[in-house]
Amino acid sequence: MGIATILAWIISFFISDEMVEALSSSFQNFYNKYTRSENPKIVPQPDRREIYIVPVNAAGDDQEQHDQQHLLQRYRPKTRKSFVFSTKQLCQVKDSKWQIMRQNKMRPFVGPCCSVCIPHMTKNREKVVSNLKNMLDLYNIGTVEKSMFGYFVDNLKFFYQLKSQEYKYIYNEVLEDELVVKTISAVAREACADDSADGGKRFTKELEIQWKNTNYILSVMSAKVKNWVYKFIGWFTFRAVSTLATSLVVQPSQIDRVREAEQSGLPVIYLPLHKSHMDYILMGLVLTMHNIKPPLVAAGENLRVFFISKLLSYLGAFYIKRQIDTKKDQLYWSILGSYIKNSMKNGHHIEFFLEGARTRSGKCCVPKSGLLSIIVDAYREGVVEDAWIVPVSMNYDKILEGNFVREQLGQPKKKETFFAAILTFIKAVCSHYGIMRVDFNVPYRLRDLYESIDKISKLENEMSVKEGMEKVPENIQYKNTVDRMAKHIVYDCWKSTAIMSTNAVSFLLLKKYRNGTTIEQLAKELSIMRDKLSQCDRDIGFSGNSKDVVQYALSLLGPKLVAHEKNNEGYVVKPILNLSSLIELSYYANSLLSHYLHQSIVALALSKLVCPEFWNKSMIETKISRNDLMECVQFLTDLLQFDFIFIKPCDNLDSIVDSVIRHFEAEEIILMDMLLDEEKRSRKLARILDSDSEDDYQQPYIEFDIKYRVSANENSLNKIKYYRSIMMPYLECMAESAGSFLALSSDSVPEHEHVQTVLEQMQNNLDEGILIHGESISVETIKHSFLAFEKFGCLSIIVKDNIKTLSMVSKGLEDLNPSMQTMSDYIEEIVKQIN
Repeated sequence: MGIATILAWIISFFISDEMVEALSSSFQNFYNKYTRSENPKIVPQPDRREIYIVPVNAAGDDQEQHDQQHLLQRYRPKTRKSFVFSTKQLCQVKDSKWQIMRQNKMRPFVGPCCSVCIPHMTKNREKVVSNLKNMLDLYNIGTVEKSMFGYFVDNLKFFYQLKSQEYKYIYNEVLEDELVVKTISAVAREACADDSADGGKRFTKELEIQWKNTNYILSVMSAKVKNWVYKFIGWFTFRAVSTLATSLVVQPSQIDRVREAEQSGLPVIYLPLHKSHMDYILMGLVLTMHNIKPPLVAAGENLRVFFISKLLSYLGAFYIKRQIDTKKDQLYWSILGSYIKNSMKNGHHIEFFLEGARTRSGKCCVPKSGLLSIIVDAYREGVVEDAWIVPVSMNYDKILEGNFVREQLGQPKKKETFFAAILTFIKAVCSHYGIMRVDFNVPYRLRDLYESIDKISKLENEMSVKEGMEKVPENIQYKNTVDRMAKHIVYDCWKSTAIMSTNAVSFLLLKKYRNGTTIEQLAKELSIMRDKLSQCDRDIGFSGNSKDVVQYALSLLGPKLVAHEKNNEGYVVKPILNLSSLIELSYYANSLLSHYLHQSIVALALSKLVCPEFWNKSMIETKISRNDLMECVQFLTDLLQFDFIFIKPCDNLDSIVDSVIRHFEAEEIILMDMLLDEEKRSRKLARILDSDSEDDYQQPYIEFDIKYRVSANENSLNKIKYYRSIMMPYLECMAESAGSFLALSSDSVPEHEHVQTVLEQMQNNLDEGILIHGESISVETIKHSFLAFEKFGCLSIIVKDNIKTLSMVSKGLEDLNPSMQTMSDYIEEIVKQIN
């Protein structure tokens, strides 16, 4: 007889029946207390399902649902099981394991405010109960009950009963704006400045012309919102999205915060990242379905096509030029600024995309701060007391547009037309796009962000003056502040974007398994990735068994991007390695760059600084200097500054590298040489004495360089190569671009001609095997390389008659401004092939 059995028998012998009942009640109360949902608003449903990959319960879809169920096991009821404690059973020996109760899943708190810039609204590493909802399933969102008329009538009734919002037409307010009136007069006066003979009549005539221009610009620009159109299009969009997608996932707690911001009476500025034309459609749909007033949306003039332009105007779109020169287009800029400011003043909310256009590469773009400066001006001028900033991140299993391969390869963008839109819609209806995800970051005050960033800009200005540099003019300092605000918002938004299944699978195929792998191995790597992302508080936009997720993602990517082959080991999946497929796969994989960006940059710097013997495993370890590492990382961030936002304005590169070093230490890639205890104590004592000294004598500053030991075992080498490969396509493109200038027969060339030259050169090198990553071929990155070379002093870009000319800077410059030959050699040393 075992000891556990004897103890159980003794306890049951001395406990009476009354005590058994009392203990049973106590255990039951204790269980109920600590297993109840933390959020009192969340009531556990008897038939909860995994909403990530659950299709809409529409009539007539039984067979389709059965097929999808077989593929992904989507119907997995999570009924809350009742568990009654019995002390008699508790005291008995159990031969089998106790059943593990499944608790509500805790998810990362998506989109928290910056702890430096908005500390009073920061919620550090907070997690919330997973109560994500599928907006396409009206019966499960808690606002619609089933009726005898069926699903179609129920959702039609739901949209009909939505709250009608008030939209004031502000046409006259803009025309009467003091700034607009002054600008009209100034433009008219400037137009007739050369006519001194009859200036009065010419000025009057020119003034009439400018007023007509103003009326025309404003009539084209203005939104003409109609509630009945909003409700009808909302219903139509809901039905269309239900056909296209499996789920439209939102977090109700995020919606509650947005509603609180809207009810404060201040204007709300929605700033989404721009992936697809579906962005503003989905955001408007989500807000409408929650009876939150949708914003006026800044739309490009390219969308002004037959019928669609009128329809979008009724839905709140106001049209702006894609490119505005504030000096040449003074009148247009003043009208646009007045329209946005008066809209905010009259209770309208505003939505625009800081990135400008849709991303063609899948990563976020460096923002343009023109429209944001109008919002900040409205606050500084007192037009509005303040405003709420709401960054919005959206992600898709698969984008509606298909891909941007043509544009990445330098072909002109197709013009938007009515028939093209209809054709796209018909094509979309015949396809499946998986899950669509909308996340609203925590709203925060515009004033808080502006004052924090402005304070940083002023401190830097003061420091530069103390170092003998010229003081930055106030207008330039203000522009820098707004630019930093825009980068801060985009950086935070990109970091909080949920990772979808196609993002993760595409990333693994391109970075780890370009030559193919089994589904089982891919699922194993996906599980490891999910755990690491969750540990870093990144939200995962999918759930379920990793093997099922892999099969689901592969079915969405399709045979054009992923091949299935059979060999001796069984079925193998591998990415299609032709150029167009690689570019499209990289689009989905690049969503994960936000997580691996810093690790990859440091790994690239490490791979440059170690000696060649390091890769041959002929040594156990090698040492590198922190100063050399920081210098190389600084070069890489400067080189890629037009492709990525590496650092928030309130952060610094030292802290970023330190965090990566700690991460690499945990992965046993590098180890820091620890100082002797005596030396550390001596340094600390010296700093204390130096700070307390009142002597005017200035102590010499001694900089200590830290040495890092880089491990050369096989595990460490593989990890460095893996992290290195993540950013390698962009470095390869930079290397090809720099090398192309060395072969020029003249010192200058038109930009559009040289872009085509670089593209042809890269495609030839890819065919010959010189270029490793086909996804590195990108017009966007090539053009950004020209801007980076100009910053380094290797290139001069001259714009004349809207034509850009690239001119080589004379060679033989100092190291701080390297020539193109030096630049090319340095980049080639980083991208050199490693065995």
